[in-house]
Amino acid sequence: RAILRTGPTRTMMNQEATVSQIEAMRTQECGAYVCRDYFRLQIEDLIEGKYGTPQPLLKRRPWMTRHSTNRPTMLDAGCRSKISQWCYQVVDRCGINRESVSIAISYLDRFLMTSAGATSLYDIKMFQLAATTSLYIAIKVFEPKVIDPKFVAMLSRGTYSENDVTEMEMIILYALDWRVQPPTAMSFTRHFLDLVPARSSVDESARDFVLQSSR
Repeated sequence: RAILRTGPTRTMMNQEATVSQIEAMRTQECGAYVCRDYFRLQIEDLIEGKYGTPQPLLKRRPWMTRHSTNRPTMLDAGCRSKISQWCYQVVDRCGINRESVSIAISYLDRFLMTSAGATSLYDIKMFQLAATTSLYIAIKVFEPKVIDPKFVAMLSRGTYSENDVTEMEMIILYALDWRVQPPTAMSFTRHFLDLVPARSSVDESARDFVLQSSR
C-alpha cells in the first residue's frame, strides 16, 4: 500500500533531491563543462613555441583579419567583457531570458579552449562571430522564441552572412562535442534558495533580488 508522505518528511525528501541536483551540477561544472583560463594557456603556448600562425576555421572571407606576422596579437579579457555586455543588450532588447547569455558565454569559453576555437583568439571578427553564434545556439536550445540565422547576420550590420552563422554553429557544436546543457550561476542560485526554509526571515522580495543578481 502506498504511503503518502507529508510535512517534515516530504520537505526532507525535497531537500535531499535538491542537494543531489547541486552535486550533479558541480560534477558537470568540474568535468565536461569545465573552463580554464584560455588566455593564459595560449600565452604559455606561444612562449613555448607550441602555437604557430593561427589557421582560419572558415574559408577566407573578406572580413577576416590578414595577419602581417607569424605572431599575431591575441585578444584579451576586455574583449570577452565587451561581447558579454553586447549579448545582454541584445537579449534585453528582444525580451529573451538573460540566463541565455550565461549559457552562450559557457559555449564561447569552452569553444575558445579547443584547438578549433583557438583561432578566434587572434581575430576579432572571428571572435565576434563565435560569440554571436554562441548566443544564437543558446537561444535556439533553451528559448521558446526562435531566431533566424538571417537575424543574427543582420545584428552584425552586414559583416557576416547567414551562411557564416550556420557554418560557425556546426564548428562550435562539434568542438563542444554537443555538450549544450551547462550549469549556470542562476541555476545554482535557484537550488540554493530552494534549501532556505519557507518560514525563514528571507522573504520573496529578497529571494527575487538574490536570483536576479545571479544573472
